[in-house]
Amino acid sequence: MGIMNHSNSVKPKGNRIINILIFIGLMFLVSSPTMIAGSIIYSVVNHASLWIVIGITVLGIIWTIFIMWLFRWYYHKKSYETLQHRFRLKDILINILWFIALRITIGVFTLIMQSVFGDNISENDKILLNQMEQLNDLSVGSVIGLLFFLIVIIFVAPFLEELLFRGIFKETIFKKSAFLLPLIISSAIFSSLHGSTNWISFLMYMTLGMFFYLVYNRRKNLKDSMMVHMLNNAMAGIAMLVMVFT
Repeated sequence: MGIMNHSNSVKPKGNRIINILIFIGLMFLVSSPTMIAGSIIYSVVNHASLWIVIGITVLGIIWTIFIMWLFRWYYHKKSYETLQHRFRLKDILINILWFIALRITIGVFTLIMQSVFGDNISENDKILLNQMEQLNDLSVGSVIGLLFFLIVIIFVAPFLEELLFRGIFKETIFKKSAFLLPLIISSAIFSSLHGSTNWISFLMYMTLGMFFYLVYNRRKNLKDSMMVHMLNNAMAGIAMLVMVFT
């Protein structure tokens, strides 16, 4: 009993104020790969030479790899969750159930947003869809831009966002036993960075953040929330591809 209480009272490593400032700094970096993907698409649409597109893409790949390494390195340096959980079939199935529940919840929010505001897509999704719609041909530059965009949206963004908003936020600012406060605050911050223009959209993204946090919290394992986040973004990416090319 004493060991368990000691484990739950574990506090973040280092100075909490400095940790908060570092978290804020990382927030400015977390969307940079998506911004690079947008700049590649912008270059293609404005008929930049193929070599410029390739150059931006190469720099984007280097930067994205560096950012992924930086976030992972900082999390592992500061984390107090030392257990490394392996994926079992049971865990994969549980994550899939979380994903299904998440998609149902998004569907409900979408119907409410449609009935209240006459809009069935969030501002964040509009921006992403608008970027993809500009790639209306299958030139080499367009294919490069589309591939980079999809890789960032489906894999890179969930990886970085789960490290930042679930792992780093919780484990560098709050003690191990904290639950409700990091759940609410991290989800609100997560939502605020997704360009909501109405309160229903904000609540939808905040609920998404809560889903991801609960998935992470089940085993204190970011791999779980990353999996659910990637499945969700893959669904959105496939839907956008269908809307653009059909």
